[in-house]
Amino acid sequence: MDQPCIPFSARILRKEAFLPRYIVVKPEYVPGRTAAFSAEVTLNGAGPFRRNIRPWGKGSDVFFFNLTQSQCEKAGLDTGDICLVTITPTTS
Repeated sequence: MDQPCIPFSARILRKEAFLPRYIVVKPEYVPGRTAAFSAEVTLNGAGPFRRNIRPWGKGSDVFFFNLTQSQCEKAGLDTGDICLVTITPTTS
């Protein structure tokens, strides 16, 4: 059974230049989820990129996923940019 796509706008974040970029996924975009899951992600239509969507932890209810330099380049995005994210959960 196909999982529904989850589209939303988000800012590409990075805590330090030596750390990977990441996107925060609000809990309302992934209702009922409590654990990490695999997904195909597109950024402004570029991709899909296979990512693991993980709970932030530390008492927070948000999720996140990391982005590689290559993925950002392919999508024409950099830290601080806002983009359209589409998450399609996968079953494998």
